[in-house]
Amino acid sequence: MILKLSISLLLIILSFIAAYTMFEIFGKTERRKNMDILKKIHRINGRFFFIVFLFGAIGCIYMLSQSRAELTPRATLHAFSAVAIFLIFSLKILFIKYYKQFYSYAKLIGVLVVLLTFNLLAFSTGYSLVTGQYSKNFNTEAVGQQMIVANKEANVENGKKLYAQLCASCHYTDKKDFKRAAPGLQGIFKEKYLPSSKKAVTVENVINQIKNPYKYMPSFNDLTDSQINDIVSYLKTL
Repeated sequence: MILKLSISLLLIILSFIAAYTMFEIFGKTERRKNMDILKKIHRINGRFFFIVFLFGAIGCIYMLSQSRAELTPRATLHAFSAVAIFLIFSLKILFIKYYKQFYSYAKLIGVLVVLLTFNLLAFSTGYSLVTGQYSKNFNTEAVGQQMIVANKEANVENGKKLYAQLCASCHYTDKKDFKRAAPGLQGIFKEKYLPSSKKAVTVENVINQIKNPYKYMPSFNDLTDSQINDIVSYLKTL
């Protein structure tokens, strides 16, 4: 999360530099003595922006592929904005380098790239900051680490009782099929991915599935950390 925030902040700074140098070069009628310097800064800044943008986009694609989660409407808009920025920026490069008869459009394209970048960051990093999603993610990670430590002292028998009361009506313990409302959980911790969300089978992801379920499963966020820890401990015995 810190890396995502850092990349977003860097892209904002680079976008401001790109907009400032472009407006200084093309937006003023009087001749400026430092015009060559501004153009050089604009070119270097553009290349750096493209590299940082590609790095962030590839990182997001990798994380999404690992999570195997379905795209939310916000994530879909996020992905659309990223693709649009890449295509429009590439078009600007073509106009400047090879199709100089369209050079006049490069200015407008530059403005569009800056606006789309701010739109992209507003729907990703900005949304996370405003809604407190970053703090939630950090808290979830902290809880997961606490659970791993506490799991050594978990009460398996209590976890079995809780499972029978809350989970057995939907999940088999001796099968892996979907004949009930939800998948069977036999050998769940021996699998590579969780059956529905397709996230990696880790203590943290199982805890998150119990507290903040994927799709149709009801939330058991009212359970105490100790109770959830007992259930996870029991699941490891299946």
